[in-house]
Amino acid sequence: METKRGHVVVVGYGDVGKSIVTELLNAGVEFIVVDKNEDALVGRGFDYVAGDGSNEEVLMRAGVAYASTVIIALNTDTDTIFATLVARTLAPDAIILARANAPVCGKIYKAGADYVASLSIVVGQMIAKLAISEQKEDVVMLYEGIAIEKYHVKKGSPFAEKTLEELDLRSKVGCTVIAIEKDGKTIIDLHGNTVIGADSILAIVGSREQIRKFEEYEHRRPESPERIMIEKIGELFR
Repeated sequence: METKRGHVVVVGYGDVGKSIVTELLNAGVEFIVVDKNEDALVGRGFDYVAGDGSNEEVLMRAGVAYASTVIIALNTDTDTIFATLVARTLAPDAIILARANAPVCGKIYKAGADYVASLSIVVGQMIAKLAISEQKEDVVMLYEGIAIEKYHVKKGSPFAEKTLEELDLRSKVGCTVIAIEKDGKTIIDLHGNTVIGADSILAIVGSREQIRKFEEYEHRRPESPERIMIEKIGELFR
């Protein structure tokens, strides 16, 4: 199996892992699955590594060191903590999303996860979000204190035709762009020189406050030269 780069590694192929894989397949995202039960993986039409998802050698075979994102969907929180520790050691710059079953989110964060999904909290937040959202199609998922949402970059948007480095959203509003969808294709291997085209969709992640700042920033429009000139002329008569 060739070494993948910029891919997603899904650790765990239980009910949650299967749902994640279905979404990745539908989105056309390159990924590899890690699970102990090889019988459940054979003939599924995707790459996999059979083995313990908390084992360093197994995760190395899955190319975690070169992954853009690691999703840990194991059934026990103890395994999740160990898998997170190993994944973070192998991939210091990857985004690590982890599933939690019990209220141990803090321990998983300390192990190195960027975002932890407590299933009971996620369900409650998603239902509430769907109930109050005016644009339900923009909701992707809510983590504990963390939102993952998508935004349509329309023509004329201050984001259109800008690179991620030029926008520098992380330092300005705290959000991170984790994927860009354009013409039916999803790009997750993002770099500073990645251009955000008009009519594309951004998947961003951040806290509720960061999402709010992002929305305010996104709705800002650059002032026209005519507007600037009028204001300057007005200042001369003050």
